[in-house]
Amino acid sequence: MCHSITIDKDRKLAQINARGRVNILELKEIFMKTVGHEDWQSGFNMLCDYSEIEDFDVSSQDVDDITEWQTSIDALIGNGRCAVVASKDSVYGMSRMWEILSSERSQQICVFRKIGEAVSWLGCAMLTQNV
Repeated sequence: MCHSITIDKDRKLAQINARGRVNILELKEIFMKTVGHEDWQSGFNMLCDYSEIEDFDVSSQDVDDITEWQTSIDALIGNGRCAVVASKDSVYGMSRMWEILSSERSQQICVFRKIGEAVSWLGCAMLTQNV
């Protein structure tokens, strides 16, 4: 998996780009790197561009597990919005499952097929182009 994390403190936005093969451990690692980043603040919005993920090695049990795990770091994440862009059906489906399971958390999550829709929902501009 290749990924990048860009955080803009002025816009209160973290942009995460991932591509290639991705599994649940890597998703956790990305989130921990994001919320552990020196520029991250609880409540920032996230734009997760997963449109270039080719192999999404994540099961429904993995989605349950990561949702429960994220609840344990909810205070670090805060109440910002998280827009996920997923063009591949498997990534979109599992991301929608995560959106539904996370509906009771403080961070509002919404999954999109197109980056423009995600950016519009967040009310911001992209920080970087795809890696």
